Amino acid sequence: MSNLWSGRFANAPDQDVFAFGASFAFDRRLFEDDVEGSRAWSEALLRAGVLSGDEQQALDRALTDLREAAAADPSFVSGDDEDVHSFVERQLVERVGATGKRLHTGRSRNEQVALDLRLYLRRRIRVIQAQLRDLVAALCVRAAEAGEAPLPAYTHLRRAQPVLEAHYWLAHAAAFRRACERFDAVYAEADALPLGSGAIAGNSFPIDVEFLRVRLGFSRIVVNSMDTVADRDFVSSFLHACALVMIHVSRLAEDVIIYGSEEFGFFELDDSVTTGSSLMPQKKNPDPMELVRGKTGRVIGRHTGWLVTMKGLPSGYNKDLQEDKEAVFDTEDTVAGSLMSCDAVVRTLRVRRDVTQRAAGGFMLATDVADYLVRKGLPFRDAHELVGGMVRTLLEERQAIESLTPDQWRRFSPLFDDDVVEAITPLASIRARQTPQSTAPVAVAARLTEMQHWIGPRG
Repeated sequence: MSNLWSGRFANAPDQDVFAFGASFAFDRRLFEDDVEGSRAWSEALLRAGVLSGDEQQALDRALTDLREAAAADPSFVSGDDEDVHSFVERQLVERVGATGKRLHTGRSRNEQVALDLRLYLRRRIRVIQAQLRDLVAALCVRAAEAGEAPLPAYTHLRRAQPVLEAHYWLAHAAAFRRACERFDAVYAEADALPLGSGAIAGNSFPIDVEFLRVRLGFSRIVVNSMDTVADRDFVSSFLHACALVMIHVSRLAEDVIIYGSEEFGFFELDDSVTTGSSLMPQKKNPDPMELVRGKTGRVIGRHTGWLVTMKGLPSGYNKDLQEDKEAVFDTEDTVAGSLMSCDAVVRTLRVRRDVTQRAAGGFMLATDVADYLVRKGLPFRDAHELVGGMVRTLLEERQAIESLTPDQWRRFSPLFDDDVVEAITPLASIRARQTPQSTAPVAVAARLTEMQHWIGPRG
């Protein structure tokens, strides 16, 4: 089998070295995009007078046949070819003879692979975004079901203040929504037509790149051929966006793991998304969440590795850039699997509200006590110190805030009136919030409605 570049060489390539440099084992994923780009290129060559109408039609029919053959049997895209571009050209030559060799006129693999990867990412970004919307929808279902059930919120993994359980679910939803919207910027970055750039200097044939832009659905044309063939900023942006998705996935996983432990007991995972122990019969392990937490390092590593690959390259195309595709494909697969697992866990877990209700009070209400005193005229810093001493005393006496009578409250300050008993409860604390981003029931309901509107109709 000859290669696209074999004319320059008198000897056949070393087979082991050739195999090391070949990319068909993984870049076959770009087959659909390579075919679509080649169909458009054949039309551009026709418009430039390089191909006759019969030649272009023969190429288009052959390329369409290739696409249909792969759709019917994915194993069709296989062989000993160097890369997916070589595979497509070989198949064309087998079908239409010398006309197949004319398709590459004026086109470099440097711009071809840039086109394929941009087309691929534009397709796959929308799939990831759909998964993110599904997960946000699952979180919103949880929020809607929770009503005004309280949940303890944490800072430094220490109980901080009570919030609505719905506020908690919407906090994760907000992070995943940001992650989803971030991909719009990645899509826009990839949405530039590189064809016409050639290997580095541009194209000497009268190629109508504006036609190609419209034909392939790009919003703009790249501005510099030399930059374009080496530009993989859009790859880095994709990997960065995926790494942030996994950061949010990992944090959700950590919550589910901790809150589902016997020590917390807030969540119970469904049997369908847990595993047991080969030794200990009582175990019910949150393996999917542990796995996505672990895979986060893998995705971050892919992004870091790609940046290191890029940082030392000289101008123009270099073979190092071949590393972009494995990074993209592995990252995409990992993110897809992780989002699927999280969605399943969120949709099926059970919240033990008897436990979360009990956990949402106690000394978590200390800030509300200080706020109460401020409303009575005490400066906040003095109120903070007074309540801190009060907490210390109650801890020593093993008393809970909610158990105090009005007279016991006044032992700490005459500013406490009889209404303090009703003012210092988890729900009173939650309902006292007034800012639009807070855990106040009205604010949470508004955020839930707005989030559901963003998700849109579910098919």
